[in-house]
Amino acid sequence: MRRKRVSAVSLLRLVCLGLLIPMALSACTTVLARNGVPESRIEEAAPYGISNVRVRFWGDNIGEVRREAILASAIERARKVYAESIASGEPITEAAIAFSGGGADGAFGAGLLKGWTARGDRPDFRTVTGISTGAIIGLFAFLGPDYDDELEAIYTSYSTRQLLTRAIFAALLGGTAVADTSGYRRLIEQYVDDAVVAKLAAEAARGRSLLIGTTNLDAARPVVWNVTGIAASGHPEARRLIHDVIEASSAIPAVFPPVLIPVETPDGRVYDEMHVDGGATHQVMLLPPELSLRAVDEAVGVRVDRTVYVVMNNKLTRRYDVVRPRVLAIASTAMSSLIRGSGSGDIFRIFTVAQRDGIDLKVTWIPAEFDVEPSELFDPAYMRALFDLGYRYGFEADKWSELPPHFVPTP
Repeated sequence: MRRKRVSAVSLLRLVCLGLLIPMALSACTTVLARNGVPESRIEEAAPYGISNVRVRFWGDNIGEVRREAILASAIERARKVYAESIASGEPITEAAIAFSGGGADGAFGAGLLKGWTARGDRPDFRTVTGISTGAIIGLFAFLGPDYDDELEAIYTSYSTRQLLTRAIFAALLGGTAVADTSGYRRLIEQYVDDAVVAKLAAEAARGRSLLIGTTNLDAARPVVWNVTGIAASGHPEARRLIHDVIEASSAIPAVFPPVLIPVETPDGRVYDEMHVDGGATHQVMLLPPELSLRAVDEAVGVRVDRTVYVVMNNKLTRRYDVVRPRVLAIASTAMSSLIRGSGSGDIFRIFTVAQRDGIDLKVTWIPAEFDVEPSELFDPAYMRALFDLGYRYGFEADKWSELPPHFVPTP
């Protein structure tokens, strides 16, 4: 029996309808009104006017001035956080975790966290990063095991119709996407309430960081958002900005609406930035390669034994399967291959940084042998099967690779 591929086909059909048909009708459509920030002012523009903390930085090339400022802040934080350990001479250990994109496949990472909790040795991660669906997982991973049940509910209880509705007619009339994600936005607002923002702020005071990646579409560059810093800012719009960042991180271009984030310059001018899925530039991230944690340790005068865990919410290898000679089948398979290749490249980037800074790397991903297929974009039965697989991976201790996929070190 041929396995269903409704999810990939549906996604590609939405893209085709959203991109190809409007080209033919462009003469009679309207365009989303914007007041995009000028390139010359983007470095000084503050989202929602939040300027008392470092809200975000570029994820590819942060620049020497910004790099020095971030390193100085990291050194100051390390001296404060590790003051007692430094005074007593106790060994210092630190763990970080990074979650990739993957849409409904994020059920794998969600299940892994709950299984890890059940095993009893889940670390208190100092740094958590997430992109796309990994932004949601990363948020709850950061908040800790007390939020495992909420994470399970999100990735096993919601269907496509609860999270998004088709908006093809609006797209044909000049809209920004072929799906309306109002349901997803309401879900974000429901779970990220004032209590969660307060907890994020409290954890920032402990020296912990939650970082979420988006893509600034105007600049076509990755952006890393300091979500804990936003929460700690005390700004009245902090919660709304966090909602925007989480939504934008998984806004697949042309399929889901982009998120326009208002920014304000020091002279009071208000502009906007267009942000979309972080997966458009990176599938998974840790820190920009320019930032060296070893440099921080040397400045503080301590040795920190670090481990970074990377959870890929997708398959890095694909089982052989003859592709039907149809445009949607060809396009969806090619797109999946592109995502897998990008994800593998990101793991190698993290591996290189880990080698430089003396960090232990642990990587896991969805095995190619998992052959359950969804019947819709967000299929609760499919996500439950993937959640259960992730739970087993989290509960067992041998599902982590210390090397990138297919990497053979020199003897």
